[in-house]
Parts: sequence; structure tokens; C-alpha cells
Amino acid sequence: MACSRRPRQPECRSASPTSLSSAIELPLRGAGDEPIDFARTLYSHGCAALAPATIVAQPLRLTTQLRIGRRIVRTSIVQRGDALQVATDAALASSARAELAKIVARMFALDLDLAPFYAMLADDASLAWARCGAGRLLASPSVFEDLVKTLCSTNCAFSATQRMVAALVALGGGAFPTPQIVVDAGVAYLTDTVRMGYRARSLYELATSTHEGAFAPESLRAAGGAQEEDVAARLGSLRGFGPYAVAHAMQLLGFHRPLILDSWTRPTYMRVIGKRKRSDAAIRRDFHRYGAYAGLAFWLTLTKDWVAD
Repeated sequence: MACSRRPRQPECRSASPTSLSSAIELPLRGAGDEPIDFARTLYSHGCAALAPATIVAQPLRLTTQLRIGRRIVRTSIVQRGDALQVATDAALASSARAELAKIVARMFALDLDLAPFYAMLADDASLAWARCGAGRLLASPSVFEDLVKTLCSTNCAFSATQRMVAALVALGGGAFPTPQIVVDAGVAYLTDTVRMGYRARSLYELATSTHEGAFAPESLRAAGGAQEEDVAARLGSLRGFGPYAVAHAMQLLGFHRPLILDSWTRPTYMRVIGKRKRSDAAIRRDFHRYGAYAGLAFWLTLTKDWVAD
């Protein structure tokens, strides 16, 4: 399960200030005015660094290729004080700048309020550290992209996930492909060139229903008013989405109750608690007290050491 893997350490590359110009700045605070830890958001899960995104050091930043309207824009996101500074490789019109701001806000879940969760952790010896801004899972520019990357992480090694996603980005001309691009490519291309195996049919159906308007991925976001049970049922009805994929996608959509239980999280939790075996039901009971944040508390328990204090 690739998205449960720790993101690679950042590449040590120098910045290229002459090729990028400052575009926008966004406050690095959540909807409840809670802090956001930039590094922990970048290193929140393995899929965060899949193509076309790259985590780069000196300074720590996220670089990616974003589809803004009909253009593909090279973009760099860094922290400057209490703000996200977003730079692009081309000047943008006001409408494009507004679209860029919306995309980055979605990626960093700026409309998510984790203040109630942090209040819950005030007297929690095991997770009080997270109150400094941990807990946001870096999202993709679109829900469609998150669903596809989740699908590409099922039942395979991380290297296979990277290969599939890189091939899809190549199909999209350097940015993640739109549903229409995927539909136009067809199942044979997804099978033979992207080498998606059984996932090819699943992706084609997802792209087709999205392109034709029968399925609206963006409507599934918690911040948009979607209901948890409805979203779980809708995701579960998608071809190729089992319990792991549904739980992972829901975390990215802002629903933090489901626990991501897979071949990495189970043994990792056993090591954390010093036991050899524990059933999924027992693991869920361990985090039941966190209510709507049970899955998030579980994830943070497993990933605390991904970023140095």
C-alpha cells in the first residue's frame, strides 16, 4: 500500500529564483485559526510526493506542475513566516491567480478546522505533540487525482505506484491528466502503456463517469458539506475501492474517523505498542475515544518520527 509509505527525503537542489516569480501568498493557518506545520504536511503520507510533485530541500519546498485553465504551470510552494508563498514560472492573470489560490488552499486543507481535535489532545500524553500543527494530509490539486493515486497504490509495491503515476503524468503532458484525457486514451492504453493491470478498467470507469458528470469527485469533500456515511458509501461503490482505498481517500477528503489498515500500518502499530498481534477490531477500539478523529489519531501515532522535532 504505497500511500502508507514514508515520503522520500527531499532532494538537495538549489533554488532557481530567476526562473520563478512570486504569484500569491496564503496564510498558513487552518479554518479554526490553528497552526499548520509545513514540514509535517509535506511529509504526511507517501502519495504526497508522487508525480508531478517533488519535495525539495534548501529551502524545504514542494514543486509541481499544475493545470491552470488550459496551461500547465510550474509551481513552487514554500513557507515564509506564517504564510505559504506560491511562485510560478509565468505571470498569471487575476482569474488564474484566483484558481491557483483555490488549488493550493485545497492541497493544504486551509478550510479544515482541526482546532477541536487539538483541544482533545491537550491532556493526551501520546499525541499532545501534534497540537503544534500536525494532522493535515497533503492533498492533490483535485479530488479526481487523489482518487486515482489511491487506486494506483492498491495491492502493489511503491515502485509500481510510482511507475503508474509517472506514466499518467506523461499522458497529461507533464501535469496530471484530466478525466477527458484518460477517457480519450482508452482502456488499452491504460493497460499496455501505463501498465495498470486490473486498475485500468477501474480508472477508465472513474474517468468516464467524472467526465460525463455522473460522478462529481469535488462534491465529496467534507468542507463542501458532504456527509461522512454518504461519502463512504459512494467511494465503496467505485470499482477497485476496498476498505483501504476508501479509508485513505476519506482522510484526504477531510473525514478522519476511518483507520487506514493495511500491510504497513498494522505491523507498524504492533511495533509502537510492543505487541506481536492485534485484530483490526481491537485496533479500532484503541482509538474509539477520538471519535470523528480516530483515524487521524491512529495515523499520527504511526508517523510521529517522520519529521524531527
